[in-house]
Amino acid sequence: MEWRRWWRGSAVAGAVLCAGGAPAFAATLTALRADPGAADTRVTIALSAPAHAAVSTVEDGAGDLVRVYVDFPPGTRLGPAVQRTMAPAGGPVSGVRLGVGEGGGPRLVLDVSGGGTERAERRRGGRLVVVTVSAAAGPAPTAAAATPAAPVHRRPKIVLDPGHGGHDPGAEGYGVEKEVTLAIALRLAALLRQRLGAEVVLTRSDDATLALADRTARANAEKADLFLSIHANADPHRRLHGVETYVLDNADDHATNRLAAMENGLGTDLLHAHAGQRGLRYILSDLVQVGKMDESVALARAVQRGLVHGLRARYPGVTDLGVKRGPFYVLVGAYMPCVLVETAFLTHPVEGRRLARADYQDAVAEGLYAGVRDFLADGARRRTL
Repeated sequence: MEWRRWWRGSAVAGAVLCAGGAPAFAATLTALRADPGAADTRVTIALSAPAHAAVSTVEDGAGDLVRVYVDFPPGTRLGPAVQRTMAPAGGPVSGVRLGVGEGGGPRLVLDVSGGGTERAERRRGGRLVVVTVSAAAGPAPTAAAATPAAPVHRRPKIVLDPGHGGHDPGAEGYGVEKEVTLAIALRLAALLRQRLGAEVVLTRSDDATLALADRTARANAEKADLFLSIHANADPHRRLHGVETYVLDNADDHATNRLAAMENGLGTDLLHAHAGQRGLRYILSDLVQVGKMDESVALARAVQRGLVHGLRARYPGVTDLGVKRGPFYVLVGAYMPCVLVETAFLTHPVEGRRLARADYQDAVAEGLYAGVRDFLADGARRRTL
């Protein structure tokens, strides 16, 4: 995955779109319109007064445009009549959404299908910002190409991420997290290949040290359909037990932030970067606005349900801690549905001993397989993947 960010303006390359060079923080976004065409989509933002508009793009590993952002400064207001989401029919832009950007001002997100190019310009003295996304040029049509092809049912591609590894052992109790997660991931990979015919990629297949950012980067480069990061939990008091699954979000819960700090290998102070830094808090906020949140939540629910039901069928006392949201760095930057599952507490006298055994690891892999299977089946019915 390649994440590239830069500023571009209508007058000078690399400049910020503005009116007269003076910031205008009291503007109101009064209207938003998307006009799709056969070869391009034009999105027009109307403002009550001139305002800065910072335009940036995201490309995938192949260099294809996948997303365009238009950020307005803090203080810019959204008018009550402005539509927050749109799904233009036709054209290269598949979705238009308004959210909150890095500095707290409005952020307009354009999701782009099939690559292409974008052009941004200001009009009417800065009271209109127009972003045009043009479709990527395709090959010249031929007589053979005019005949509809039979549908191809592609194998799902799944990236499994065994948490920690190498110099980072992760949680320790009745077992070591990096060893347990790898054992579960290898078992799960075999199930997904044998039963679903899935193409499975592991971020690590041995005791390797791997940076957190490289894990989702691998998933993006593989153009995976989903990303599942497998972990084991810990409690300093050795009392907590249960299964929980997380999606990415800026969580305010103290316990969740403590867990995130442990899994991230960071101090909790790094969850709140200073202004101007491209820290974890900014990246998380960015991803929450543009990521596949609905699909990630659906995946988390399916995985949690499959794991809990599977374990309860064989072991007593399995606690369902539910689906939660947390600031996990390993999920940052993923373009596909992504979740992090905490399979059990290694520090619990009963659960920890179970998780260190091969039979329980088999049961965890079976439960995770059931969750992924159900999610993919639901996705096929809804045609969301």
